[in-house]
Amino acid sequence: MAFLIWQSLLHRKLQNMAIVFSVAIGVGIVFCIIPIFSGVSKGMDLSRQRMGADIVVVPGNAVMEEPSLILFSGAPVNIYMPENITDAIRKIPGVSNATPQFFTHTLTADCCSVGDSIRLIGYDPPSDWIISPWLKSVRPDGLQSDEVILGAKVQNILGDKISILGQMFKIVAVLEETGTSMDYSILTNIDEARNLAANNPQLKIALKDVGPTDGLISAVMVKATEGANLENIVEKIQGTGYVHPIVASEVKKHINDQFNLLLYLLGGTGILIILLSIFQLFSRFYTLTWERQAEWGLYLALGASGRDIAVIVIGEAISVALAGTIIGLFAGGGLYWAGLWLLKAHQSFPFINPSGAFFTILSLAMLVVFSCIGALAAWIPAYQGSHIDPSTIMTRGEFD
Repeated sequence: MAFLIWQSLLHRKLQNMAIVFSVAIGVGIVFCIIPIFSGVSKGMDLSRQRMGADIVVVPGNAVMEEPSLILFSGAPVNIYMPENITDAIRKIPGVSNATPQFFTHTLTADCCSVGDSIRLIGYDPPSDWIISPWLKSVRPDGLQSDEVILGAKVQNILGDKISILGQMFKIVAVLEETGTSMDYSILTNIDEARNLAANNPQLKIALKDVGPTDGLISAVMVKATEGANLENIVEKIQGTGYVHPIVASEVKKHINDQFNLLLYLLGGTGILIILLSIFQLFSRFYTLTWERQAEWGLYLALGASGRDIAVIVIGEAISVALAGTIIGLFAGGGLYWAGLWLLKAHQSFPFINPSGAFFTILSLAMLVVFSCIGALAAWIPAYQGSHIDPSTIMTRGEFD
């Protein structure tokens, strides 16, 4: 039976290849889009849960930086403002807490044991509520001067130690993925981050026009009281100095809306192609009712049963559908990783990679769905073919 199915497929190579190709394109697009959509959605959810800041205040000269780049990527931006802005922000009605952070970066791999230039975040243990919760199970009293925590996506080649700007540090822990800039950052206390910047000859160039590092910060993370009017708080923050407040929720919503639009467009295209391939399956196998009557009649005359004819027809349809689906899964996987590489090269959004189980379940689901579609596409010709009267075909050659 399998040999007959294989021979029949080879006999109609062009028609079958066209169906396989259309199925593969549709499956590939959908298999690429669903994981990206899932990764962005999960990243947005986690960033809402774990970022913990309603407003991020950066220097006014950082307005040229894309807000999402500051919030969600490890872009090593060297932006600085006076530390006393933090106290001014804390006094604003509606602000429940504010904590400063100091950004610098690890320069290049020739000075560090990390593969890329990434952000080093110095946090203030007494006022921090964002990073400190991650340290409860590690070191309740905060990080020592020779200790750091790595973000989930920071690569390190020295095991439990890391070289940063010529100094060795102990790695206390590696964070879980957060979907925020912490995934691409190294965390240390704010004093040590300032010392590293002040003592590095290359970073001194970036700092020479802004003054000593011990009085500088890069950002203030602001937490508003429940029900507070963020617009009023932002307006008052702007009055504290040359600063640029970023409302995190608005940035996240903007990113989410952009991605939803893009993914809906691409996903819609994939679904339309899948619908076209399904129509091709149905139309192709429906025409078999007229094209292959003589062939099926001969099989029946030679002793094949109606059930055998049905198995051949349905087997062909399922084989074509499965071939297209399998090719589409491999193509979609390649598109996903290529697209992810391009997106991460310009990462300015939260993204959590779907698990291996997610891809496995999605692959199996698409295989099952298209197997069923193939079987349904062949149901009518299989039914009619299994009820052919061999004597009628031999004498008349076709159905009335």
